[in-house]
Amino acid sequence: MAERRVTVIIPTNRGGAYLDAAVASVRSQTRPAHEILLVDDGSPEPGLADVAARLGLRYLRQEASGLSVARNTGVAGAEGEWIAFLDDDDVWHPERLDEQLRALDAEGDVVAVSTGGWYMDAEGVPFGTGWGAPPATSAQFIAYEAVPPRITTLLIRRSEYLAVGGCRRAMEPAEDNDLIQRLLQRGEFASVDRQLVGYRRHTGNITQRSLAGREASRIVIDDLLRDARRRQAEEVVALLKRQRRTARRISASGNTGELIAALRAGESGYALQLAMWGLRHVPFHSVAAVARRWRSREASGR
Repeated sequence: MAERRVTVIIPTNRGGAYLDAAVASVRSQTRPAHEILLVDDGSPEPGLADVAARLGLRYLRQEASGLSVARNTGVAGAEGEWIAFLDDDDVWHPERLDEQLRALDAEGDVVAVSTGGWYMDAEGVPFGTGWGAPPATSAQFIAYEAVPPRITTLLIRRSEYLAVGGCRRAMEPAEDNDLIQRLLQRGEFASVDRQLVGYRRHTGNITQRSLAGREASRIVIDDLLRDARRRQAEEVVALLKRQRRTARRISASGNTGELIAALRAGESGYALQLAMWGLRHVPFHSVAAVARRWRSREASGR
């Protein structure tokens, strides 16, 4: 089995109550990481420096610049040829790195390796069914014929991350999807179809308002399309157009559901924002989403 150095990057501006558990899950890997790098995104000094020293982590500090810049800072300073991002409240299965590195040995020259994951509550108790990582081609991911992987599950070749310019701050809060789409255009991803990353859901990371994410995702797709057309990458253009059709349908459905919830909650201002966004960006799909909900309501007799 080839020796590969993996740098685990934890970008954070808080540390938080779950950081010790996150780090412990990396230290418990059956195939150790080369290093764990804590990137401090402008937290009040000297808090995180002390935490990094206590946990034995490499430490980099930057002025408060956001998650995208923090990830890029970590990659720029990484010693490993492969990188993995760890949120400060998530955990890894002990076999995560071993499984992904074995996949690299089997698959050869790939850009990244993904896994599935599970959800857990604030106390670390798993819930729901989680998600998998069935194999798919880059073309299938770009076209949204297969659900693209999540950044928290990826083991990424550092040189490829740098080649695409890393995360783009202008694309937040969809900067991770934007990065993955640009990496997919560089080559294939391998996959380990096991739930090897635990995503913690708690009050600090749950938002009930998704409009900003839908708008960011729309901007990402439009920007990727412009770039592909500029490069005359016709195959990529065709794939991205298919992605856009699927994304518009999904966005309209989610936007309509959130609009109804906002009206029921008496949030008229936010409901108006949702209505205006739907009419401007996905008008036909929004009408179709309303019609589907009406038919479903009629069928249920309510």
